[in-house]
Amino acid sequence: MYEVEIKAKLNNREEIIQKLHNLGCAFGDELHQIDYIFIPEKENFPPPLGVPVLRVRKQNELHFFTLKIPQSSRQDCIEKEFEISDGNEMLEIIKLIGYKQVPTVEKKRIKTIFNDMEIVLDLVEGLGEFIEVEKIVKTPDPEARIKIQEELFSFLNDLGITKEDQVVDGKYDIMLFEKYGMK
Repeated sequence: MYEVEIKAKLNNREEIIQKLHNLGCAFGDELHQIDYIFIPEKENFPPPLGVPVLRVRKQNELHFFTLKIPQSSRQDCIEKEFEISDGNEMLEIIKLIGYKQVPTVEKKRIKTIFNDMEIVLDLVEGLGEFIEVEKIVKTPDPEARIKIQEELFSFLNDLGITKEDQVVDGKYDIMLFEKYGMK
């Protein structure tokens, strides 16, 4: 499975929420997420495409383990994720197998679904507000996934989000690194 997404800076959260409500979207409860992200010890940050990135996410009281392997961009990844019972133990295991921690991402998130897209609105500590639209697809064809990204941006554009707001190849950990360095 491939996670294909597009991300943009969010300038008017309430306006976007209203537009999504007008499309029939209903948001779930707000989630508090803390993402502990790791890359292989020998890699510089940010790692090149193709390098496996591991994440332990604390979401409210649940924990999830995720493997992402960026393909044609950092917003086109092979992704495997499952719930785990002990986040702290998984953090220790990741360190023991030779991965180092990169900037931690803390955010408040609300989600909705429209057609076959997941839409999330994030308030990221230290960065601000963003919108992300993603699809999970099976196609191994990178050109097809790039086309899907273009369709996702077209949807954002229909909501009034401009090309200037798009965060190209953006991941919150990389954005935090660029802003603050390694913390």
